Amino acid sequence: MNELLYGIGITLIAAMLLLMVSLAIYGGYQLGLKRQSLYSDPMKSQVVSIQGSLLGLLSLLLGFTFSIALQHFDKRSEAMKEEANAIGTTYLRAHSLPDTTRNETLDILKKYVDVRVQAGEISVANMLYREPLLQEASELRVKLWDLAMKSMKDDDRVATTGLYIQTLNDLIDAFGTRDEALNRHIPEVINFLLIIAILLSGGSIGYTSALSNHRPSIAAIGFMIVVIILTSMLMDLDRPKRGGIQISQKNMLDLQKEIRSSH
Repeated sequence: MNELLYGIGITLIAAMLLLMVSLAIYGGYQLGLKRQSLYSDPMKSQVVSIQGSLLGLLSLLLGFTFSIALQHFDKRSEAMKEEANAIGTTYLRAHSLPDTTRNETLDILKKYVDVRVQAGEISVANMLYREPLLQEASELRVKLWDLAMKSMKDDDRVATTGLYIQTLNDLIDAFGTRDEALNRHIPEVINFLLIIAILLSGGSIGYTSALSNHRPSIAAIGFMIVVIILTSMLMDLDRPKRGGIQISQKNMLDLQKEIRSSH
């Protein structure tokens, strides 16, 4: 992940948003005071209407991006469960392999589960630690496939080796699906568009308040604070293995425990 915002912590983003919105409200208020005498009542009403439209657009953009982030979160959760199921089924069917490959295959599957659990605990952005685990998982899958081909030569029955190869294919596909889901997130341009909309909304609140001869209300400031909190939650939701909103690896951990106890 080489994007700018993805490498910044959620707490820092929230603090920066709060500071920028505060400056936007203050700047809009000061600008409104300077231009107050230039506006007639109809012009002031027009500005208030534009502010309402801008806040509506912000709400729509928030809802749109939140929906995308939630979909990505659900897909990552489903992909993790599917991979755990695929590995578990492969492990069970590996017991039917010929004696020449059974034990080695079971040992590799046990190690593969450990590697996938470790990789699942590391942020997608932390490639320094994540890349070696992905490479190790790839090497283990190659070994599993080579052993499957060897098993096929020793026992070509569909009910044994054939079913195992089918589930091994599912295991490989599940890895790709989960890896793709982990790398899928909201494009940064949408996040920047959301931030711009928040700043414009804050500035418009300060500006219209000055035109109406009063300081920004507590309700308006509270609204912007809620928007900042929702935006921070949205970005947190869209970041695998970072922040407070994370997918539980219970399925993988349960599988790891089950394999260790039976191996």
